Amino acid sequence: MEYSKIKDLLDLYFKGNTTLAQEKSLRTYFKSKDVDDPFKPYTALFNTFDKVAQDVFKGSLQIPEKTRSNQKWWLKLAAVMISIIGVAGFMYSNSKTIQEREALASLKQSKDAMYLMASQFNIATQKLSLVDKFQETKNKYLK
Repeated sequence: MEYSKIKDLLDLYFKGNTTLAQEKSLRTYFKSKDVDDPFKPYTALFNTFDKVAQDVFKGSLQIPEKTRSNQKWWLKLAAVMISIIGVAGFMYSNSKTIQEREALASLKQSKDAMYLMASQFNIATQKLSLVDKFQETKNKYLK
């Protein structure tokens, strides 16, 4: 293979952009005896890859089963947290500031004063109606 083609293939290989056929051609090139001098350090790398590819694991693996108790625990925790956030949000939205409480208290006092004034006006109106009747009766007799 020519120098520029090998260099381009190596650049693609180290970027992870080679196809399987290109990788196979690189491996066969580095297994051969006619490797160019600038590429000699790569022969050890590709030889190591070939040796590692032949290794086979003969042991057994035991994959632990997932327990459902952890999931249930997390679900319970999430439900409690959502409940706490909901209650806190509800209580926070219903809580009134000091200014709002003072304004409501002064509004109540104003309402009470207005009711008192209205009741006094009603009493005064009744008394004035008596005065009107007195005037009519007086005018009848004094004519």
